[in-house]
Amino acid sequence: MQKVVILAGAAMIGVALLSGGVAAQGTTDKIEGTAKEVKGSIKETIGKATGDTNLQLEGKVDKVEGGAQNTVGDLKNAVGDIKDKLTK
Repeated sequence: MQKVVILAGAAMIGVALLSGGVAAQGTTDKIEGTAKEVKGSIKETIGKATGDTNLQLEGKVDKVEGGAQNTVGDLKNAVGDIKDKLTK
């Protein structure tokens, strides 16, 4: 499963880099944010299973940070879309 996520992320990063501009930066932020959210979910699950409250907390923090980075990516994409419309 992890290899599939990594390959999908790499493909999305490649598309973002080829497209250029602000929207590409937004897409990269969204990919990185999603990866951080997944990592947080894994940490939280392992923390619950092992009774490690510190790992659970780290996982929750990662999920919140990832969500915030996704929001930044959405904003960058919106700015890119507006910029594209204004330059046409």
